Amino acid sequence: MPVNRSRLLSLLLAALVYLALKALLYRVAGLFDVAPNASAWYPPIGLMLAFVLHSGWGAIPFLFIPSDLLAYGTVNSFSLLIIPQAVMVGATGLVLRWFASDVFSTSKGVGTFITTALTSVSLLFVISTATVQVITARHISITDNINFAYWLGDMSGVLLCTPVFLALFHLVNGQPAWKSTTWFPLTGSTMARSAGLAVAALLIWFLSRNLLSSPASSFFLLVLPIAVAGFLWGFGASTLTAFLVNLGLVLLVRGVLDTRDVVDLQVFMLAAGATGLLLGALGSTRMELLGRNAHLVRAIEEAPLGIALLEHQPDRLTVVFANPTFLRFIPDATPILQRLQQAPEFEGDAQTGERTLHWTIKPASTSPQGETLIAIVRDVTEQRRREHAEQHQRRMVAIGEIAGGMAHELNNLLHPIINLSQQARKDAVAKPERLGKALSIIEDSARGSAQLVRQVLSFARNDEDIGGGTELVAALRDSIALLTSTLPPTFAITLTHDVPSALVNLTRTEISQIVTNLAVNALDATDQNGRLTIHIGQPIDGSVTVTFEDSGPGVPDYDAERIMEPFFTTKPHGRGTGLGLAVVRDLLLRRNGSIKLTTQAPQGACFLLSLQSTAE
Repeated sequence: MPVNRSRLLSLLLAALVYLALKALLYRVAGLFDVAPNASAWYPPIGLMLAFVLHSGWGAIPFLFIPSDLLAYGTVNSFSLLIIPQAVMVGATGLVLRWFASDVFSTSKGVGTFITTALTSVSLLFVISTATVQVITARHISITDNINFAYWLGDMSGVLLCTPVFLALFHLVNGQPAWKSTTWFPLTGSTMARSAGLAVAALLIWFLSRNLLSSPASSFFLLVLPIAVAGFLWGFGASTLTAFLVNLGLVLLVRGVLDTRDVVDLQVFMLAAGATGLLLGALGSTRMELLGRNAHLVRAIEEAPLGIALLEHQPDRLTVVFANPTFLRFIPDATPILQRLQQAPEFEGDAQTGERTLHWTIKPASTSPQGETLIAIVRDVTEQRRREHAEQHQRRMVAIGEIAGGMAHELNNLLHPIINLSQQARKDAVAKPERLGKALSIIEDSARGSAQLVRQVLSFARNDEDIGGGTELVAALRDSIALLTSTLPPTFAITLTHDVPSALVNLTRTEISQIVTNLAVNALDATDQNGRLTIHIGQPIDGSVTVTFEDSGPGVPDYDAERIMEPFFTTKPHGRGTGLGLAVVRDLLLRRNGSIKLTTQAPQGACFLLSLQSTAE
């Protein structure tokens, strides 16, 4: 398959680079021996780990090729040390690959890399020492200074070389199987900056090294350029600078230092490698945060919403930050900002001249100095105009439906009035005993017509003047008392309530109209032989709930969706207009309330009403 072939070619290319560099680095490591076969640093181990991080399981077989075989074409008994080295480095690389696809792209990943490398190199030091004891058939102290130099060399080689060689593998492959390191692209600018900083630092060190107490103490002057690179340019520049500084340092001090100073050099290399990784991670994290903050600030500056941070103190309200859109609304914001002095939270529309602005102001944080508020404002003038136009259009459509239904209903009611009026004129002299019955039917039809007209007018009107609200419990009690006098004794209405009083956004007339319509529906549903229970619940979030539950057969599921449509009725022909629930729903919607059916047949109908409270 093309994908497998591409991965195989990528692995083979990476392997060739790995083998060539390993041979070269093994020779470089031998330029400055602390003791036989103990270098001041050991770059090949960092190269091995970078190869595994890049190529995964495919890199493992190549790790077992001895360095001396590649560098000098010979092997000896000490070449067996490649076995524990390959096992430990390979396992470390696979563990890090499992941890994250790009270990050098987060501060957490870098910390995990350092911890894992420390553990791995320490175990490798113990295992390698044991292997050397087997090869030489003599006891070697792990705490001996020369043996400790092996650990320092391996550890500094891992910290200094792994990120640099990993970036090199990605650069060579172009499209590697493993995701490239996002913090360390080997770009021209990164290499130029790091090389320039390393050369300048080494030159300053070389000229000033004799001014200090010892050559070893002067090494730590070179930590400064590594720190500067990490702070200014991030992880890539920091780790590459550390690598180049140490490479240059090894070449400059070759043949100058004695064994004791070389161990000091190794300690510096280890510190420089850790510094490059940690300060580079912090620098890249800082740069990412600054970049994200810059994008966020730009998005806020260009947002069509007005956004501001306000500092609320007992004696004043200060605008800490405001984007240009908010500043355009400042002349219209004065009433809202004054209101926030008493209640530091607001959400809703505010009319300012011909414009309607929607404000959302909420607390963001609290401190001893005061409370920080976030304010968002947007111009909703056109949106509100469209909403009002749509509401007007819907009302016109509804009125059109009502007119059609009303014409049909009035026609049914007017027929007996016209016919019986003509008949009554004839019967007034010839058959007076039939006159009373005809007049009674005429009266009933006329009253039905008047009731229909009142319901239509109620549905169509848009009266919003309610004053300060109405006390719900008393209004319901009075409406029920009035209704009870006209209802048959076989039908009972019961009122219960969780609160002694509740102010709602309705007039007494509207409350009476709601009770009358729902009670008539319940009366018809129970065939005038049942009960209606009305219950007022506790006010919640500015609303009062009222339930109307009857003992009738309930509303079937197929009728529930249309039960509140104008002129839809489940009653037999001639017993209902289908406007009762429509009138209630429209009335509540105009008062920011709602009504919904909460039960299904065969359970009795239960309507849940939500009424807006006007209580402070």
